Amino acid sequence: MTRTEHRTPAPLPPVDLTPEEAAAVVGALAARPDGPFAEAGQSALEKVLTALEPDAGRRAQMLASSRWVAADAARAAEVRRQVDRGLAERRVLVVDYCDGQNRWSQRAVEPQLLVRDGAAEFLVAWCRERDALRWFRADRISEVRLTDEAAPRRELPGLGTPPSSNHPAGRRLPRTPPAAPAAPRLRLLPGGLA
Repeated sequence: MTRTEHRTPAPLPPVDLTPEEAAAVVGALAARPDGPFAEAGQSALEKVLTALEPDAGRRAQMLASSRWVAADAARAAEVRRQVDRGLAERRVLVVDYCDGQNRWSQRAVEPQLLVRDGAAEFLVAWCRERDALRWFRADRISEVRLTDEAAPRRELPGLGTPPSSNHPAGRRLPRTPPAAPAAPRLRLLPGGLA
């Protein structure tokens, strides 16, 4: 064999996955459609979906809903990029935010820091509407606009702790997509956890 010839890699042996493990693979692949192995990832996603759902029509619905998951993940990543940029460049942000009572508002905020508490991440910022330091749960921010205005550094003596999950500001709110698919996002076949 010469140096320019390539061997076709041998396929991997079969892998047994529980429906939950397969769902985790689908979720991970759907969340990163443009990752470093995008083409191979798309092929793997289709194979896992085929194993989960033999019916082509239902599989197409699952694939469409997994693409919705990917679009939602891309939106969340863009929000995070804008928040990070606002923090790094010390610029005022305008955020669309859903509070603990499921009310949406648009707020001009001066970002101060990002805090992770367990599974939740919070933007700690000076809220101009409330004229006070506030904790904004990151997964409740749907849009971020970076302004040209400089955000002053604020003293954070009353920083406190993140809102608890029992407090409305600390709970994750259910998200509904603009046009949610009628079919479930993922249908697991029998054999999983009860």
